[in-house]
Amino acid sequence: MVVTWLSGVYGVTAGCGNVVYLREGLVPDETHAVADAQAMAGRVDPSGRPDPSAAVFAYRDGAEMRSIAAYAKVMLPLSVAQVLLSILLVAASAMALAGRPGSRSFALQTLAANAAFAAIAYVAKTDMREHWVTATFNAAQQIGGDPIVGKTKSSLYWLSAMFLAFFEVFVVGFAALALLSKRTVAFMEAVARAEAQREREDEP
Repeated sequence: MVVTWLSGVYGVTAGCGNVVYLREGLVPDETHAVADAQAMAGRVDPSGRPDPSAAVFAYRDGAEMRSIAAYAKVMLPLSVAQVLLSILLVAASAMALAGRPGSRSFALQTLAANAAFAAIAYVAKTDMREHWVTATFNAAQQIGGDPIVGKTKSSLYWLSAMFLAFFEVFVVGFAALALLSKRTVAFMEAVARAEAQREREDEP
């Protein structure tokens, strides 16, 4: 549950960052981004060879932010929902770690809600994802560099899918299995019995 707590904190941070960015409307400039990436591609790595891949992935960050702004009508409600569900995930994780009564079922419901949202958001972001992947691929061709040209587009799709698989599917699935394990059930039952015993002792 510590991992899910951290995942929730990340979700709150990322969602709030997107909301603030969309409200301020400070979109990174495309022309300067390509020029900066081309300048970075001309630098050499410790072996003395140019390293265009670093420039491409530096450009990718700005391309993703421009795509978020381009699809603000989709990204704003998704970001707000991400913040709300991530807050629930943080609260549910903390309650489960403390062994609070009812926290196990609440955490499982919260995990299910976050998993459903992740799937919906992934589908909703299809056009936005295509936008920044295509922009990054085109910039990679301008920047040059045999190790990345022709492979960047597929690798960026895989990167996005792997991020979803780890931070959404793996974390949520692992947490759900942990909550359903016999050890967790025994721990929750022991805490409930101890709480009931304490209440009986406090009765006049």
